[in-house]
Amino acid sequence: MLNKTLVVAKTNLRNIKTAYTITAVTMGCFLLMDIVMLVLDATGIFSNPEGNSTVSMGNFLYLLVILSSAHTTLNFRKMMNLGAKRTSFFFGCFANNAIIAAAVSLVCIVLYYTYDRYMISVMYKGGTLDVIYWFGWINNGVIVAFLQQFAFLLLFATFVHTLVAAQDKWYGWVADVMIIAIISVFTPIAPLRASLVWFFNLIIFSSSAFVQIAACLVLAAAIHSLNKLMLARKAI
Repeated sequence: MLNKTLVVAKTNLRNIKTAYTITAVTMGCFLLMDIVMLVLDATGIFSNPEGNSTVSMGNFLYLLVILSSAHTTLNFRKMMNLGAKRTSFFFGCFANNAIIAAAVSLVCIVLYYTYDRYMISVMYKGGTLDVIYWFGWINNGVIVAFLQQFAFLLLFATFVHTLVAAQDKWYGWVADVMIIAIISVFTPIAPLRASLVWFFNLIIFSSSAFVQIAACLVLAAAIHSLNKLMLARKAI
């Protein structure tokens, strides 16, 4: 079972070229912009004002999490035709999301301490808009911050994967309506809005890193389990 799961995960990773390309192009465009800004500043043509800030380069990798988790749902029929089992596809997709989440979390932290620090020192004196900083994860140390970001990204990827996988059925549309209804109805009503705040505090801003990590992992497993029901009825 483990070998078959890993085969599915590896196959998925090789078949999400669109996700890689879009993420790479986006990051490349912003990297080019930074290079141009550095050249203009060095030549005196343009001086970046004090307090100016930018988006962290690592944050653009969140695109890869979204696009890859959505794209793997399209590989179902291809996997089945290649002889994969539904159970292997189920676990393989979860493993795929976990691998992407771990890789993105690691690279984001590396970029935070290297590229971002360099750009702050020479160009963006106002700092960078970085998820791990603004969510407060980096305050818990590098290892804990990695785990917090990984757990959140895994939950996020699992949610996107499951929602996209359900779009070809009626319950997918129901889920879309429910999400819109929750945002529209809960936000303006104070008691309901408080429940939304509590939820986001749990999965993002919890004062306890252990609680935040555990909550994200449990929710990710629970949400992904819905895929097993959908795969059992999915036509090849």
